[in-house]
Amino acid sequence: MPKPRLLLLVPALLFFFFFSGQSPAQNYLERELNRFASDPALKNASWGFCVIDIETGRTVVSRNEHQALVPASTQKLLTTASALMMLGPDFRYQTSIGYSGQIDSSGILLGDLIIKGSGDPSFGSTGMHDSLNLDQVFAAWLLTIKNAGIRQINGRVLADESVFDQELIPRKWLWEDMGNYFGAGASGLTANENMYTVYFEAGNALGQAARVAMTEPVIAGMEFINQVTTGTRGSGDQVYIFGAPYQMQRTLTGTVPLGSSNFPVRGSIPDPPYFVAVAFSDYLSRNTISQNHPPLSHRRALQAGIEPAAEWQHLGFWTSPDLADIAAHTNLNSVNTFAENLLKTLGRNAGGQGNTAAGTEAVKEHWKKMGLDVDGMFLHDGSGLSPSNRITTYQLARVLEITARQAFFDRFQQGLPLAGRSGSIASSFRGTPSEGVLRAKSGFLANVRSYAGYTKSSDGKTLAFAFIVNDYNGTPASMREKMTRVMDAITRYNQ
Repeated sequence: MPKPRLLLLVPALLFFFFFSGQSPAQNYLERELNRFASDPALKNASWGFCVIDIETGRTVVSRNEHQALVPASTQKLLTTASALMMLGPDFRYQTSIGYSGQIDSSGILLGDLIIKGSGDPSFGSTGMHDSLNLDQVFAAWLLTIKNAGIRQINGRVLADESVFDQELIPRKWLWEDMGNYFGAGASGLTANENMYTVYFEAGNALGQAARVAMTEPVIAGMEFINQVTTGTRGSGDQVYIFGAPYQMQRTLTGTVPLGSSNFPVRGSIPDPPYFVAVAFSDYLSRNTISQNHPPLSHRRALQAGIEPAAEWQHLGFWTSPDLADIAAHTNLNSVNTFAENLLKTLGRNAGGQGNTAAGTEAVKEHWKKMGLDVDGMFLHDGSGLSPSNRITTYQLARVLEITARQAFFDRFQQGLPLAGRSGSIASSFRGTPSEGVLRAKSGFLANVRSYAGYTKSSDGKTLAFAFIVNDYNGTPASMREKMTRVMDAITRYNQ
């Protein structure tokens, strides 16, 4: 009786793997990569892939690893890792409250009440934690002011954002992005992630105008040109908000779904420091501390010909969570504003100015000192929102490998989305070896899909990886599924 063909095949496969020097798991990753590389969706694409063993520093598998590519939000890993290494995981921002002039015997401040920003991205960020709510900050400061004996202000509330430059938005961002919540830039006095929510009431039929019901928080002086109409039921948020930094007029376009009430759409606050000044001024007035001049930001004061006082008395401050927590929030929730504030902080900390250019230069210089070849690395922001950014998968994987050898690595890694459990990959990798094991930051722009992070191979090795695809054909969802198969093969890998 002839032997079954399957039994004859097993020795042949073992012979092949023995003499090819590859285990079945190694060969599986190569097969998945070959399958990916031959996909018609990559006909016009540029892509790169790199996996590095963090214990040995050896490149395990790579394809096109030196191709400079648009990284999208995986660039946040470069920014946050740089911040943690250059500033330390325990670094905290301090936003100060104080005054110019003097307090007379009757409790009248003959001068201005000053809020001095430090570039803290978490200031007023309820998205990070409820304890950071602006009302809680203001309540603490009200007590500080009263304890100082101030009962009235013969001056104004002045928000000083001068720790950073006045360019809220990196120059390479797109017009269609900057009025939306993800297009909120970085200010020396950021608040509420520089974000507000506008609520819509849909019309009663398709194509009918949708009404703006309210905004939260209220942004003083902001006006809407509302062109939003009613779309099909269940169509979701199809609204775009257009407006430049400091421009108080916003154009609303697109649709909200039929049948929706108080439908939320998030936008970027046009002038964050002025928003803080007005909000705190109103809060003080509601708590019987009047001012006889309207609130201003540092920029608006200079425009009005008012020179802010050079000397002031410090009363107290608001301290941010530590940098490790800020970095985790940045990566897990992909908060562009946080990344941009961190980048400007790095520029200022390195002895330059608090601006984007100084920040990108500081990041590149840092990694040069760490031995990384930065040729092909072109940085124009901290978040990856600019389509002009370029980085190679080798550079990004090497950054992750070097970061894995730092004392703060556990907190950095835990701040990344977990496969099948959290963040942008919560619904991916379900039922695979990567579920609950692989951690990765994802990136998404038009015609860009990217992932970078860490996983444990089947033999227990920690591997850093980066995977970027630009200009592919097909839908973002189909490309995500194809990349997910390759990334899961990394977890299955056995050296």
